[in-house]
Amino acid sequence: MCIRRIGVEETYELRHRILRPLQPIEKCRFPGDLDSSTAHFGVFKSTEVIGILSIYRVQNKEIDISGSWQLRAMAIKESERSKGYGFKLLREAESYASSQGGMCIWANARSSATGFYEKSGFSTMGTQFGIPDIGPHYLICKRLT
Repeated sequence: MCIRRIGVEETYELRHRILRPLQPIEKCRFPGDLDSSTAHFGVFKSTEVIGILSIYRVQNKEIDISGSWQLRAMAIKESERSKGYGFKLLREAESYASSQGGMCIWANARSSATGFYEKSGFSTMGTQFGIPDIGPHYLICKRLT
């Protein structure tokens, strides 16, 4: 297993298959994907990408912390879940954001994934909300040290 930075095009297959399977693949291209500060990471088993995440320098108006970074499009291949890969990807994103002066990481997390994020030190903020065509979410945040 290894984790490394990848190009955004390497995220599209898992973004589509896991996060947006009922939508056209074009919906897997997000604003900020090509920004110079954005980083995309992949976890590899041999030469196969089995997990991804992207991190963007984006301030959230609900979080009064300057130097905020948004975690987005985290996905682990179904057969590879519960093996610690997600935690390792999160640590890589946290390290990257910290190295760029980041003070916190936030995300709109699927409600079904909040337990995972809480185990990783994130706090759930506010009430559940829906994202059209995707489902229920919570705003989560983690301060970086």
